[in-house]
Amino acid sequence: MASITKRDNGQWQVKVRRKGWPAQSATFRTKKLAEDWAHKIESEMASGHFVDRTEGQRTTLGELIDIYLRDVTDKRPGEQSRIAERLRLERFKREEAELCAYAVANLTPSQFEEYRDRRLAVKNRSGKPLSPGTVKRELTLLKRVIDYRKRRLGLLINPVNTEDVARPAVNDERDVRLTAEEIANLLDACEQARNPWLRPFVELGFETGGRRGSLLALDWKDVDLAGRSLTFRAVKNSRNPDKVIDHTVPLSPRAIKVLKALPYKEGRVFPMSPNAFRQAFARARKKAGLEHFRFHDTRHERVSSLFEAGWSDTAVMAMSGHKDPKSLKRYANLRPDHLADELAKLGRKKKRKSA
Repeated sequence: MASITKRDNGQWQVKVRRKGWPAQSATFRTKKLAEDWAHKIESEMASGHFVDRTEGQRTTLGELIDIYLRDVTDKRPGEQSRIAERLRLERFKREEAELCAYAVANLTPSQFEEYRDRRLAVKNRSGKPLSPGTVKRELTLLKRVIDYRKRRLGLLINPVNTEDVARPAVNDERDVRLTAEEIANLLDACEQARNPWLRPFVELGFETGGRRGSLLALDWKDVDLAGRSLTFRAVKNSRNPDKVIDHTVPLSPRAIKVLKALPYKEGRVFPMSPNAFRQAFARARKKAGLEHFRFHDTRHERVSSLFEAGWSDTAVMAMSGHKDPKSLKRYANLRPDHLADELAKLGRKKKRKSA
């Protein structure tokens, strides 16, 4: 049964007590709101569908973000992942103070739709609109934050669900392939750099398909030249970001030659900082006339070349470390001339059969 009383501050406090259920209370600006809430809670209890939202009413979004930062973000295995996630969430708390003041139980999809639209209207330092991919990643992160305590907070739905808050359309597929001459020019430019690690680093990117962070963290103890393999530790794992995954990659003859030529065989294979690499690589690709080429494109190049060599999906995934065939396909950009050669082979086979 519900009891509604007016408090000294003019607000209305409602309490609902029913046998077999925990007592519920809330405060509202008007008596009508208090009565509507009491009726809703009593109906849910009577039908057996009541979910205790007390914790969700007591916890603000800002407080939930703090809990997530402490319990999840700070325990992620990858340093770069921890830094990136913390920066995103701290920016959100700083710029969305009003939204963070809401109790989690009172959040609605429309609030996050408005947040999405505000972010899409923001311009970066270059005066360009914020990329849809950035906004999509922010919404996905906020969904994970709420999912982390969803049941404990008594939430029936996550207000940032993709079903309720449409994500911006993102076209982030890369279709950048270099010719053999362009790759040679890029490596020559890297060779001329003052940074002695640049050329072998980029060559190993082409040969292994390793990500920049994985190559920078590579330690000699994880390189097995005799066994023709190396192991990347704590690689990116989008399917389960909390789980540490190590990925062993086979080495090509060229990769082995590059590694054998390096001067030191202890500690990190490439003892340079991420910023030192970024600056050196930016200068080298500009000198080679390839400013559109990103280091991550070496990974696309490796995957595409393996498909062109006739490797199966399973074999390519074993090389690249992909867990999802759908993600793998985004990295496969087959050259038109390769496809034309395959068509020519098909034509020759048909002629031989007819003869």
